[in-house]
Amino acid sequence: MKRLTKITLLFVLLGMVSCSSFLNGQSQPQKEEIKHAKRLIPELVLQNNVLSKEIHPLSDKINSFLTRQNKEKDFKPLNFKKEEYLKVIDKQVRATLKYQDDTGRIIDPIEKTEKYYTTPCYAHSVAVLVASGYIDKNDSLALSGVKALDIALTEMVNATVNGNHGDFYTWPAMLAYELFKPSVSKEILQSWDSKIQAIKIEKLYATYNKKEGNNWVLVHTAGEFLRAQSGFTSFDYAEQMLKFQLANFTDLGMYNEGGNPLAYDLFPRHYLSGMLQLGYKGKQALKMRDNLWKGAWTSLFMQSPFGELPTGYRSSHHIWNEAEQCVVFEIYASAYASLGKNKEAGTFKRAAMLSLNSINQWIREDGSGYIVKNRFPIENKHGYERYSVHTCYNMLATSMLAQAWQFSYDSIKELPAPADTGGFVVPVLKPFHKIFANANGTYVEYETKGDQKYNPTGIIRSHIKGGHPQLGPSNGIAPLFSGADAYMATGPLWQNPDNTWSSLAELKVDPSSVEVLEENANNVSFKITYDIVPEKSQSITELISIKDHKIIVETEFIGFEGKKRISWPMLVSDGKNKVKSSISDRSAVLVLHEKSVRFTVVQPENVKLLSSDYLVNCVNGIAKGLFVEFSTNKVIYTLE
Repeated sequence: MKRLTKITLLFVLLGMVSCSSFLNGQSQPQKEEIKHAKRLIPELVLQNNVLSKEIHPLSDKINSFLTRQNKEKDFKPLNFKKEEYLKVIDKQVRATLKYQDDTGRIIDPIEKTEKYYTTPCYAHSVAVLVASGYIDKNDSLALSGVKALDIALTEMVNATVNGNHGDFYTWPAMLAYELFKPSVSKEILQSWDSKIQAIKIEKLYATYNKKEGNNWVLVHTAGEFLRAQSGFTSFDYAEQMLKFQLANFTDLGMYNEGGNPLAYDLFPRHYLSGMLQLGYKGKQALKMRDNLWKGAWTSLFMQSPFGELPTGYRSSHHIWNEAEQCVVFEIYASAYASLGKNKEAGTFKRAAMLSLNSINQWIREDGSGYIVKNRFPIENKHGYERYSVHTCYNMLATSMLAQAWQFSYDSIKELPAPADTGGFVVPVLKPFHKIFANANGTYVEYETKGDQKYNPTGIIRSHIKGGHPQLGPSNGIAPLFSGADAYMATGPLWQNPDNTWSSLAELKVDPSSVEVLEENANNVSFKITYDIVPEKSQSITELISIKDHKIIVETEFIGFEGKKRISWPMLVSDGKNKVKSSISDRSAVLVLHEKSVRFTVVQPENVKLLSSDYLVNCVNGIAKGLFVEFSTNKVIYTLE
């Protein structure tokens, strides 16, 4: 007899049976889902229409946003149906199918071997196509997914998973198991049950029982929750690990680990949010609920108007960054909708659609994705981390999109998100050392203390409404991708007495002050000051404003006698397309895919822009520096 578990029933409620009504947008959340929604949203939130500081540190900004949300005049919904997730997944897995060997493993075409957790993520991605009715259970693609899950479970039992990444297997394998369950034979299901029951987690997980751990611990903890929910083990281990790991959350509901990576803030949160959505109600449920709800709203205020997750330390600029956003935002859209909170539901739905739209920009001709946001041939591995792999990170992204589809409702109407409206400055200083500012969909990300490996200090992202996100630029220049001693943000440099040059970009110091000066729908501004050489009273202050879809920067040098400069990293090529550029004395225009960004020096007037001949690699392609040199103590420039 087939095992019918709590988790199976939850999958049914979330769309595994009535998937056709979900796909045509007629579905509404059921009573059972209202219970799940209350596991995701704190009771105080439901009791109050206006949020207080005790509920969320950003409550004033959330309240202000919700008040003016319906005043957004030029809002255009993307109007994606949830089937759009399936379309992306289908293209990706069909592009990957040709890499499957006779055993069911996915062999990466570049690495020439199976890498990490590609195979279980492939199985999960195919499984959602079957469960949704997008493909028939007897389709060759469907059978390839069954084969992939079978070999993944075998390797889990034998603790022979690729690259010692067993921590990442259980979650997608269990999701695939539940999705495939109604469509496979009794014999296959019995075999899978035996394998899942026989898993020895102390052998499978590289971070087994580690208190200090990192995101890996929460990844396998989420997997263990699914095994327990399906009756294969107890909840004890998952409870123990959650107790240890929840201490890593900040007041803003963000998860922190070494290096303060923003991609790995959201990464564990998408697993834990999935746990709550799928019925976790254990000892840590209330603490998880409060942290994850806070983090979901914080993510809305950090999201770029182009849908991108903010850049910050390792694994930034991978398309799975936006896929994990889809998961969290769809979960909270459905939770709010279940409780009749349509404004909030529409906000999260919009954020999910912006994320999906960003992913759609990075699909290759064969249907697979550029896993990093550049268009170099995948053989170049340009902008890759040492662990970035074409098949693995594409299948990770599609596994996330499979979850987003599962938690998505077409009945939720898109409404403007914070990324659209702006009207805020959000300092996220400790421990993430970032400032996010947005006015009317033009956005700045400021790195207050660069790690000097991935990110320099200064303006590292400028996303301008109507422009091209990668031209802003979308990241600064730092040694990991650009070479030793390569540091450049949009920001100041100064000449030293020995005629050498120093830059704010290369410094790794905290600012002496950060002040938010103005926050309204049409204009935001903040000021940041660095004491460069305190004993000489040398300091630099940057006043950054966003108004009329224009970023205005006023930089003041105090106590400096030599020449000064402002640098702007210019993208030259995305790996496939050359950026068109036009440079005059005081202005430079970059054009890519018929979208442009203009850099202009407003003051002083008698200056001349100089373009470097030195090209450097960067995560988004190839770049070079644009400089303006002057002797005055103040400079004003704009990006639009």
